[in-house]
Amino acid sequence: MNQQGSKSQVDEQKQRLQSIIKQTTKSQIITSKPAKEQIVILNEEINKIDNDKNLTNDQKQYYKNEYQQKLLTKLRESGDAKSIPHINQNIEISNPDLLFYVLKESLLRDQNRELLKINSIYSAGFDSIIRVFGQDQSFIKVRNTNLDYDKIVNNEQLLEQTLIEFKGKLSTSLKIPFDQIEILGVSKGSFEISFQIKGKTIEEIQLEIQNNPNAQTFLNEYCNGIIEYLAYFDLAKANSRSKVAISLNDFNPQYNMTWEGFKEKEQRGPFNNRYDYYFPKGCFGFGLNVKKYGDNQDWIQMNGNPNEWRIMYHGTKNYAVNSIIQNNLIPGQGNACALNDCIDEFGKTVKVGNGIYFSNDYNVCIKDGYANYVQVCNKQFAPILMSRVNPKKIRQGGDYMIKKQYFVVNNSIDVRPYRILLHEKKQ
Repeated sequence: MNQQGSKSQVDEQKQRLQSIIKQTTKSQIITSKPAKEQIVILNEEINKIDNDKNLTNDQKQYYKNEYQQKLLTKLRESGDAKSIPHINQNIEISNPDLLFYVLKESLLRDQNRELLKINSIYSAGFDSIIRVFGQDQSFIKVRNTNLDYDKIVNNEQLLEQTLIEFKGKLSTSLKIPFDQIEILGVSKGSFEISFQIKGKTIEEIQLEIQNNPNAQTFLNEYCNGIIEYLAYFDLAKANSRSKVAISLNDFNPQYNMTWEGFKEKEQRGPFNNRYDYYFPKGCFGFGLNVKKYGDNQDWIQMNGNPNEWRIMYHGTKNYAVNSIIQNNLIPGQGNACALNDCIDEFGKTVKVGNGIYFSNDYNVCIKDGYANYVQVCNKQFAPILMSRVNPKKIRQGGDYMIKKQYFVVNNSIDVRPYRILLHEKKQ
């Protein structure tokens, strides 16, 4: 018996695909309507999709996001969404809607980015997104340039056949059950299929594909090997995990900035402890409120005073940002380099020990996978914590740590995050 299973199982899968076909057809119908009518219908669909018992929770999230993005586009085109001033301007602490919108949905455009403010009657703002998305969603997208999207989606039987064939071949190549592959939706861009493999994380799926020649062969034939691993930047997940929420008091917009046009690096620090500071080019920095660290601000200065702390970068996952802002970075256990020898601030040989990993170069956080990209509309961003660390407590030992530009700080008390960076992934 092949991976698709018995005829009854295939029939069951066809039935499950009917909800995807229905949503795809509905999306086509909406697109054909006049702009004002599209706005009304999209808003209605967003509000009622939670009650669709034929969709899984992940499919609801997928279509909710799709409809919200279409609604924002139509509101902008119709003039019902007003442009908010350039993102490089300071974000006033008195404007919480804009602050949170930036954290969740910002940096959508290039250097002339534009944010939109809409009437509260429309279900596309920050509050509705937080309410809708109960968890972070990761999914995979493949694009087949040989298939005609319009031809397929306008023929329900052909769409069903295409999706079943894709699931069958992928399940066979990965040697997983047919029903473990969940189709979330299809979209235009040649012909795109968004899906997930139930019970597997994105990292596990990537590893399986990399280690499976049959899967690579199939995907190379299907989409020329171009696979997108995507995830929504969802603050709601952090709220549910850590039971904390970002407060306006956690931020100091005075220190929001970009580093476009800066050189790669420069020397910083006290005269007896100079180091290379790599400017986080390509990032937008959100300044954090550092008053909780006391009135003495020598540690955050850039004047080379003897109490100035070193700038370091810590890549993280999007859902951990809230907790880190509230509770600081927490030392990890079982660090791979914990038993390496290093020299402490007293000149003694000690073990690196467990702690919090950093790099002096933000690029390391990205290329080594510590800062995970998340999807915001058609762009992807990775969150990085820009921190000051007590230079006396930095540990680095062994050729591996030196080559990788890894550093460890053993205790949270020696770490002070002062900016959230969002790094845009280049297409």
